[in-house]
Amino acid sequence: MKIIIENLKITRFRKKKNHHIRTSKFIKIPFIFFLFIIFIITKPKSHIKKIIDKTYKNEIINIYENVNKNINYTNLNIANYINIAVNFDNKYIYPLLTFLTSLLDNRADTTFYIIHIMNGNFLGNDTYIKINSIIDKFGKSYCNVSFYNMSNQFIGATTGNYISTAAYYRISLPSLLPDVDKCIYMDTDVINFEDLSEMYNIELSNNTYFCGPLDFYGMRDELKLLKIKTDKYMNSGITLMNLKAMRNNDIENKIREFVSHHFLNHHEQTAINAICHNNFEILPSKYSFFALFNSTEQLINYNNEQNESYRYNESELIQAFYHPVSLHYAGWVKPWHKEYIRSNKAYWWYYAKKSGFYQEILNNYCFKKEEVENILKITPNNGKLIKNEI
Repeated sequence: MKIIIENLKITRFRKKKNHHIRTSKFIKIPFIFFLFIIFIITKPKSHIKKIIDKTYKNEIINIYENVNKNINYTNLNIANYINIAVNFDNKYIYPLLTFLTSLLDNRADTTFYIIHIMNGNFLGNDTYIKINSIIDKFGKSYCNVSFYNMSNQFIGATTGNYISTAAYYRISLPSLLPDVDKCIYMDTDVINFEDLSEMYNIELSNNTYFCGPLDFYGMRDELKLLKIKTDKYMNSGITLMNLKAMRNNDIENKIREFVSHHFLNHHEQTAINAICHNNFEILPSKYSFFALFNSTEQLINYNNEQNESYRYNESELIQAFYHPVSLHYAGWVKPWHKEYIRSNKAYWWYYAKKSGFYQEILNNYCFKKEEVENILKITPNNGKLIKNEI
């Protein structure tokens, strides 16, 4: 009797197993067909230009055709062709529009800007139209723009309250722009007051990867925790990047590798410093002046806290305070936040108003028009740098 029961159990198990196998086969066929349909639907269209990061097999897509791509450059009286890169996600569309307004409004007549915009989400048509309106209004025939979808890059990298994955996209520039030797990178929380030709023409040695400003926030401590021996730390929000030297020394992949293996309190900036601290030059302060200073006394005190070997020249700093080429609103409180109390917020709102999206920007940041008009009436502590009234 016991043997019969055991045989019955075995028979049932075999029937159940065979039924499971037949069911799996039945499910597998439509499932494979479903995946095939999804692939066909989501496959990029053939007219979209693809640039492949061969090392990481990540696809970087140039979403739109270049703006003004058919310009006959030889007919233009141009002395300087300048590559400028910027990255943003959809939270930073209005800072991007304001940044572009200040950049193009202060371009010299003999300068042609080649702008590379890296975005973290698919660029919707509405956003694309807004950006193009800035180009049409201020760029005329002296600006070319390319857009790159970077949404599959640096997934899982350390982010923070106001730092998104988009902050890491600048690391991809050597492979993203394989035919470009150097490039100015700028964050979107930057306002430009002058043409950038002089900055772009700074000579970089073959041993230099980044030319950037010293950071005044005392972030060197994180490098010590990572056992990186250096006494200087660069802010990466505005830099002149030697893309050719970076490609020759595989710097992009080294930074990527570092990012993938470390939790970074100060994100891509610390990764760049960890790999390149011996290979960056100090950018003159006027090209990347921090908006956090309210007076020259405060500025000098901060400068004196730096290592003596890397302090800025005092007279150079004071000159930069009154006549910066670029103003960087570094830190988590920005001029479009009501918590921002420094008088230099007037500069940001001046170009926001000039962008053509003034009311939209007011609504987005919950400002009343009279509030901003009062801000614009106040002359910032470091002088009135705005060249024309709106």
